[in-house]
Amino acid sequence: MEEQKPKSIKTIGLLVAIFSGFIIFSNGMGAVAWSVIGMGDDLNNNETETDPISFLFSHYLEMCLIMLLIGIAYLIGGIFIRKYKLWANRMVSGLSILIFLIIWGLMIAMSISVGKQDGMEAFSYGAILNAFFWSTPIALLIWFLNKKKIKKHFA
Repeated sequence: MEEQKPKSIKTIGLLVAIFSGFIIFSNGMGAVAWSVIGMGDDLNNNETETDPISFLFSHYLEMCLIMLLIGIAYLIGGIFIRKYKLWANRMVSGLSILIFLIIWGLMIAMSISVGKQDGMEAFSYGAILNAFFWSTPIALLIWFLNKKKIKKHFA
């Protein structure tokens, strides 16, 4: 008799697909809004920016495109996790690690940038709390997908 595969894997695949929809929608709309408003036109791209936030704003459209591609790959991974494909598990795990690092990188950069401004030091802690809030579910996803008793169901 074949062992029954846990339905939690299908649920996780669905949640990954839904989360990818948020990534795709938010970054797609961010890129459209950025272009329509023309905010990038005011930035001088010839200057070398040492401030991480200024660098991010001067490369906002490129970042949105990268996140859009990550979101599409995440969507594909979520769909195929529901079909118990090992490559999808590995892809979503790898993308989750990348997203985890992006979240922490951005929030640390924001914390440093905001902390340098007079009277804004307290707000730098908000960026770190935000990183904990968004990265915790990602870390739990990585942990779940790589548990031995879950991973053995993927082919």
